Amino acid sequence: MLIIAKEMTEQNPAMQLASDYLESTNTVVFLTGKAGTGKTTFLQKLKQASKKQLAIAAPTGVAAINAGGMTIHSLFQLPFGPLLPGGNEQPDTHYSQEKKELLGSLELLIIDEISMVRPDVLDQIDLILRNIKGSAHAFGGVQLLLIGDLSQLSPIIRDEEWAMLRRYYQTPYFFSALVMQKAPYVRIELDHIYRQKEQAFVDILNEVRNQQISADSLALLNARYIPDFRPAVDDPYITLTTHNSIARQVNTEFLEALPGEEFEFAATVKGDFPKDAYPTEINLKLKAGAQVMFVKNDSSAEKLYYNGKIGTVIHINGSTVFVQCGRENEIAVEAVEWTNIKYQSDGEAIGESDAGSFAQIPLKLAWAITIHKSQGLTFDQAIIDVSEAFASGQAYVALSRCRTLSGMVLRNPISAHNIIGDPAVIRFNEQAGMIKPDEQTLRRDQDLYARYLLAELFNFIPFQTRLRGFEMLLPDSEKEIIAIASKFTRQLHAERSPQAAAYFLEKLSAAVENLHRQLPGLIGQSKEAAKKADELIIWLMNRIRLMQHFAKNTFTADAYLALNKDKIKTHDRSYLKALNALPNEKLYEQILEWRERTAGQEKVMPSMLLSEKAAASIAEKLPATLKALSGIKGVGAQKAARYGAELIGLIRAFQQELLSPGTEQVSLF
Repeated sequence: MLIIAKEMTEQNPAMQLASDYLESTNTVVFLTGKAGTGKTTFLQKLKQASKKQLAIAAPTGVAAINAGGMTIHSLFQLPFGPLLPGGNEQPDTHYSQEKKELLGSLELLIIDEISMVRPDVLDQIDLILRNIKGSAHAFGGVQLLLIGDLSQLSPIIRDEEWAMLRRYYQTPYFFSALVMQKAPYVRIELDHIYRQKEQAFVDILNEVRNQQISADSLALLNARYIPDFRPAVDDPYITLTTHNSIARQVNTEFLEALPGEEFEFAATVKGDFPKDAYPTEINLKLKAGAQVMFVKNDSSAEKLYYNGKIGTVIHINGSTVFVQCGRENEIAVEAVEWTNIKYQSDGEAIGESDAGSFAQIPLKLAWAITIHKSQGLTFDQAIIDVSEAFASGQAYVALSRCRTLSGMVLRNPISAHNIIGDPAVIRFNEQAGMIKPDEQTLRRDQDLYARYLLAELFNFIPFQTRLRGFEMLLPDSEKEIIAIASKFTRQLHAERSPQAAAYFLEKLSAAVENLHRQLPGLIGQSKEAAKKADELIIWLMNRIRLMQHFAKNTFTADAYLALNKDKIKTHDRSYLKALNALPNEKLYEQILEWRERTAGQEKVMPSMLLSEKAAASIAEKLPATLKALSGIKGVGAQKAARYGAELIGLIRAFQQELLSPGTEQVSLF
């Protein structure tokens, strides 16, 4: 069953192959392609359709917001300086338990704009995931989807940083990471161009991308140089320039030259929303006649605007800005909200929550924009100046933003030296292009994935980790479970898995019985010990379920994945009561039932509404007001405003039931 919409893939074999790889293997996939080949669309569709527990990350705040994820440094809590390999062997020791659970549940990590990611960052991610997953496999067995075009913007790395890193890495690009030298990966290039339709222009862009532009193509490109070109007032050209100061100066000069009143719109920032991720100005100044660009896609059914659409402010009425785009009807534009996503663990699932928000009119002045900020956008008419290009890929990014050659005007002629590229990128693309994945390599990697999953079935390193502090209760586990599993995984055979599963089923079942008998007296009133014991028992019960099946059936990847999707998140309540009584458990169960019902109605994952931890906090604290509800970790003001009436209704009904005659009294604390 395909994870990407059929209409996208049936006429795009490369996209279909990428979809199959992400559905049925854990091979690292580098998804690349020229500008306008649908990489961003593929990411958006994958996020909606994938059955894997996934997280999306990007190297910059703006890229993370656009991709609907977190920055790499925030997700993995990385410092910004060079990360020397072999230095800190356990960079995850300072992680909270929630962070460890989140990354421990991860099955697919998507990194967008991978061309801007340094190799040391990728190696650090590998180390962290191997530590948390308890696996020697690259990235701890987590599949990576790396999306980007190496011909576009490159990693930002200072000379003194490269002086430290060059001892370990041949280039500053992700493909030089040490993990990429040993991890099996495939490079899949999307080649169907959706943005440009003119073949002559497509050919020019290909030559610029490959840094081999011919004299004829350069002449055709420079035919778009129009000295002293100034567009008409109603002609929506945007200038793409190399430096932020130039773009800011152009926008300011044009705005000040307009007659009429200037209006200022102040953004509303709540919670955690990094400044470098602000999609537009925090204090946005506009006038009637200002040329503007939309900086967000219209989420309404009408789809009146998209990120990168150019228009002109016609008039402003209070908090509404009216924008005209060509001959279309005026668009009434009001403030919208961007969300800074934060991932959280909910049992074995990964949910999204709102770490913060930025609310503002989704416009920015658009007489000029930097090439860096234009990445991912498409323009019908653009004035381009790359005469001061200073980084590899800048010229290609700027030129490929345009739909047509005729819609482009060059402010200065382009010479061959303006097309800056990196020979290391050309070399990598040539080498990777010689080994193209196909149906045969897909089947090979599917078989490797099945062997990896078989090894995971008998991987008892997570058990060993969770057993710390309770070893005296299971003194024979090292000899009878962990050592035997280690021997078996060195000589894996699917046909022998039933006998092995039967052996471990007996040992694990005995372990659970021993723990049930001994743990309550050992942990007493310690909530921390109860929580750790709970995690140990849940892991064992999940593994017992797997062993029960595979003791009777030969191992298959499909069966393992299906069983693993149905993991126990919170086990037998009688055990929980004995170890760590949950306050107001009946209300907690009612909140979870409400969560499942509401998630079904809204067609979202239950964990996106409330985590189980937040539900337990609500049941314990019994908030009586929206303000009190919003103060609970994992709820916040937005969720309290949206769902508060229903949740407080559940709380009041529960309290009324407690006070009713004949009802068994339950402690509220």
